Amino acid sequence: MTSALDQAVQQRELAAFLKNLDQRLTNIERAAQLPYSAARGQLQVIDDDGRVISTVGRQTDGTVGVTVAVSPPPPTPLAPLVEAAKAALKVTWDGQWADAYTAPLNLSHLEVHAGSTPDFTLEPQSIVATLAAAGASITLATTTYSSRWLRLVAVNAAGARGPASAATQGTPLKVVTDDLINGIIGELQLANSAVTAAKVATGAINSDALQASAVTTTKIAVDAVSAGKIAAEAVTAREIKALSVSADKLAANSVTAGKIAAGSVTAASLSADAIDGRTIRGVTITGGTVTGGTLQTSETGRRVLLSPADPVEGRAAPSMLLYSGATAEQQPARLTAEVRTTPDGAVPMTRLTGPQLTADGNHTPRLWLNSGAPGTGYPARGSWALGVAGEYGMAGEAVISGAAGDTTNAASIQMSVRRSTSGYKTALTQLNPETWFTQLADQVAAMDLSKDGLTVRALLGEVLLQTGTGLRLQGGNVDVGSGLVKNDSKWAPITLKQGCTQLSGWQTIGVKQLPDGMVALRGIVSVPAGVTSGVIGTIDDPALRPKAGETFRAITPNNTGGNLFAQPNGNLELWNGNGALGGWLSLSGVQWSSID
Repeated sequence: MTSALDQAVQQRELAAFLKNLDQRLTNIERAAQLPYSAARGQLQVIDDDGRVISTVGRQTDGTVGVTVAVSPPPPTPLAPLVEAAKAALKVTWDGQWADAYTAPLNLSHLEVHAGSTPDFTLEPQSIVATLAAAGASITLATTTYSSRWLRLVAVNAAGARGPASAATQGTPLKVVTDDLINGIIGELQLANSAVTAAKVATGAINSDALQASAVTTTKIAVDAVSAGKIAAEAVTAREIKALSVSADKLAANSVTAGKIAAGSVTAASLSADAIDGRTIRGVTITGGTVTGGTLQTSETGRRVLLSPADPVEGRAAPSMLLYSGATAEQQPARLTAEVRTTPDGAVPMTRLTGPQLTADGNHTPRLWLNSGAPGTGYPARGSWALGVAGEYGMAGEAVISGAAGDTTNAASIQMSVRRSTSGYKTALTQLNPETWFTQLADQVAAMDLSKDGLTVRALLGEVLLQTGTGLRLQGGNVDVGSGLVKNDSKWAPITLKQGCTQLSGWQTIGVKQLPDGMVALRGIVSVPAGVTSGVIGTIDDPALRPKAGETFRAITPNNTGGNLFAQPNGNLELWNGNGALGGWLSLSGVQWSSID
């Protein structure tokens, strides 16, 4: 029978034990967590939602510094101050804001946009200049004297753009005034012989300024009238003397089939052997070879033209031109082939180009087939490229290309797509027998697969590996340079037996699977005085139970030498104790593998 003295002793021992645990936890919490430590790679600054808003340390391009990934947009600047200048406008920002009192600390610059109306649309093409700071100004040269409207947009270090300011109108000053009136100097103001031939501009005197019959044959010098001075169709058959046009007066190829009257060319008009072994029947040419010049199905409209040279680029490349007849077509579709001379040698090239609808050719689809120059120094490598452009030339373009391999270069395929807004950044994929590399625009995410391993980077988000049966890593180590290794498992309850309960004031009793595959218990079990052995609780989730029986030292106030057994059926059993446990049992430090 336990005496009051024994109970008092036990209570003092429990109080001393709890005080010791409290002091040890306090020391752990107050101790430095990373003394004399260094960070490898980069540190990420995240917001309350877990998004990366800044990185400190080594950046993706190898430099070391601080970058801002996400930031709220800057406030709205006040309308710019615009002063008129000669053929220019001076734009100034006074540093004031329409919806804020101070500038954001990460302010980068202000964009200056110009348009012809107060509510013009802001786009990349409307940016005419940038201002670096408050009080800065810039003078914009203009090509006309028309009024322009100017607006400001603030941009921070993360590239976020704020709302546009109100518009301010400005009108450039004219360099030359309109005070000189046309016709102010008349005939009476000119002295006799004041206007000489040297003072008359070329083309200044036309037919409207000459009196009828003022120019006679005696006033025209020999050879004074050149072919360029004769209007089209001004000389007709009536003005040409019979037999005055001889063969030596005809330019080569000046007489076309359309200028020869039907039946004008007879057998008697053809030289001997002019047509040898050939037959011409109507519009059909049967057999033989057509040599020289160009061959086309029509002179205008929809047609096909074969030419020994490329008339579009002016290169000596045999070409087939396909005219669609569309009004918007500026250049036809082309198929060209040539052997181009380069510093590396003769390179065979074949190109297929779609119809060109713009002067710069940016919206034209293309397919190129090339190879390297054959020879000892330059092994032949076949290549091809297929690309289409977007709305603003290179913006929005999509290109896929490939190159054959040789003894020093691997065969490869590359695909790239360019963003049509926000800096026109490019995403690309490269594949060869040794590596596979994929990178998104702005380099926010990338994957690099090679014989050295697999690298997956997601600078603004997370990397998710999701399977139906689990993820297995075999061989090597998992090295976390920064951040935490986490899983989504929660602390699950344990069903207590034999009247055992949660000891008040301590961590809730539970079981959880850790990221490394270990299963851990926590909490302190309040054990009735009469319980010294048997099942004290059950783990309900089969996935958290050990694969085989595990045994641990039972931690109790009396330290009776008992053992805590974790069984594959989920039972937590207490055995081999010597006497009473002392009122409680700690589950701290009890762990086992859920894998093997």
